[in-house]
Amino acid sequence: MCSVNSELPPPYTHSENFSHSSSLYANPFIEQIEHYPQEKLHVSTDKDSYIAGDTIWLRAHCADAATHRPVAASRYVYVELRDDRGSLVRRIKLLSRDSVYSGYLPTQSLERFGDYSLTAYTLYMRNQGPDYFFKKPLTIWPYQESRRTQRNTSVRKVSDFDVSFFPEGGYLIDGYDCCVAFKALGDDGGSVEITGVVKNDRDEVVDTLRTLHGGMGCLRFTAHTGERYYAECTMAGGKTERFDLPASNNLACVLRVLQTERDFTVMVQSGRPLPKGLRLLVHCRGNLCYFREWNDDLPSLIFKRDKLPGGVLQILLLDKAGNALSERLVFNRGEELATTDMQVQGSLKQRTKVTLAVAATDPDGGPAAGDFSIAVTDRAAVPSATSGSIYSTLLLTSELRGTIETPDWYFEGQDAARVAALDALLLTQGWRRYDVPELMKKEYVEPQYPLEVGQEITGRISKSGLWNRKKKLSRYEMRMIVPSLHYVTKCAVDDTGAFALNGFDFPDSTLYVLRPAAAKGLLPEATVKVARDSFPEVGTLPRVPETDAASPYLAQARHYIEQRGQTDMRNILIDTVYVTHHKRLESTRPEHRLAARTWTAEQIKEAGAGTILDFIARMPGILMRGTNILYRREKVQFMLDGLIEEPLEYYIMVRERDL
Repeated sequence: MCSVNSELPPPYTHSENFSHSSSLYANPFIEQIEHYPQEKLHVSTDKDSYIAGDTIWLRAHCADAATHRPVAASRYVYVELRDDRGSLVRRIKLLSRDSVYSGYLPTQSLERFGDYSLTAYTLYMRNQGPDYFFKKPLTIWPYQESRRTQRNTSVRKVSDFDVSFFPEGGYLIDGYDCCVAFKALGDDGGSVEITGVVKNDRDEVVDTLRTLHGGMGCLRFTAHTGERYYAECTMAGGKTERFDLPASNNLACVLRVLQTERDFTVMVQSGRPLPKGLRLLVHCRGNLCYFREWNDDLPSLIFKRDKLPGGVLQILLLDKAGNALSERLVFNRGEELATTDMQVQGSLKQRTKVTLAVAATDPDGGPAAGDFSIAVTDRAAVPSATSGSIYSTLLLTSELRGTIETPDWYFEGQDAARVAALDALLLTQGWRRYDVPELMKKEYVEPQYPLEVGQEITGRISKSGLWNRKKKLSRYEMRMIVPSLHYVTKCAVDDTGAFALNGFDFPDSTLYVLRPAAAKGLLPEATVKVARDSFPEVGTLPRVPETDAASPYLAQARHYIEQRGQTDMRNILIDTVYVTHHKRLESTRPEHRLAARTWTAEQIKEAGAGTILDFIARMPGILMRGTNILYRREKVQFMLDGLIEEPLEYYIMVRERDL
């Protein structure tokens, strides 16, 4: 078999086009990315295992999905902590400060301990769905075990399993050697390890199979005309099940890829003559790398890895109309852009100073430019992280569907087992970030949700009464006061009563006072209904990998907490205290919450004062000096029936001016 080296152009940026003048070869991704740029998230935490009372320190890295360059177009990143049942425990909102999202999650008030998961997203990422959200498993252990401790970690019990098979390129072709990936899942949704054999319909063994990692593996055999194949798989524990393999489809055109460390070869196979007008497209995260007609005179194309970007490459075989006939994903280990080195100076003994010198260098040996986060922990007190680094998040997990168990395992070496396991992962969990056939027809996806560039309060107003409740609503305006920050703003109300207040950015627990008022003249009082914030469903959550080495880490971590409590008087660990109280009844009117003192009409009547001034003079803390009214030596304002009254000296001044 002869082959030819493909003269590949360099990876294209968003501003470049192919040199071909025909619109057939125009880059279909440029306009799509301009219509709908996408984001990726990675969240770094100081560790993956915690003791109750610890603080989860975290930083979110937001990157452009196509270029992996840092972006902060979204003003906020939302981070959620959920238990093993998927129930929301805590949600925080991280503000971009100098393009950095950072914050923390306390664990002091948790009622259950064991397996948790951390989910992060921007509201703009709702356009792609929860499969694009960042997710990582965490473990939170109690400081002291007691009868009241609620555990959400249970021993895994798998009674049944299922195996799915995925032929390379989508179909088996009779007479051709084919790679078939498989994935085994238990009845609890987690992966299981299996062994087995593949047999034909005459019960002859044609190949054996064994999972490599995460319940996945590959097998190879040549299908023959008229034969059907099945697998007999055995799970740990001895249970054996039979599963049918997909039937051959000799009319299909499929892609086959042979990989080496420096290059990979792409072939097209079919049980019939190849149709005219086939095209091969290769892209990486929307960066078009190759797009040309398939040459029937050449049996294969060889792609050099050093001429392609690092990450998941999607290879598509398209027909003349732009429909996808076959798809194949290949991972390309691109050149590292930066390497880190850490030098330790000093003794690691307790209560001794240790200096860590961290250097990040580029491939040329110079200082690497970028944003970095670092966490220092004791290996004896923290198990090894299993959630994945920023390298595996950006290049692998963000490009695949579903949960990937221990993603960093695939990059801890380049031995044959890891390379084969990574290829099996791409064959079983591959998916499309871009719908290429639709792009070829110039049908571009538009985002449904906009970028969140700041805080916004939306809602509607309605008038009381039975008649004309929806008329003249546009004559109102919505006014907002933030008393603690002395901030005032307003916005228009449309004919339906809807309003949207924006252009501000205040911290958590800020009190806002909203009141509809007439833009001109007098209008009857209206009520306000504020729209509640909506948050997306997070989908399937990752599970914490099983480990038998938790006890030594727990003992050392608890020892650290004991030492901290003894040496630092600011941190004193006590047993759980339960506080009960009666709920205080508060007025629902916002002005009552803001006022230092409030009196009702009944209270004023019972006081027996002849005038309002007499009543005010009897109030505790009130001091009257002529026309000046002071409350605890501070000037005051009075609000009557929701309207702020001007001070008494104002009316006297106006009267004197009129005279």
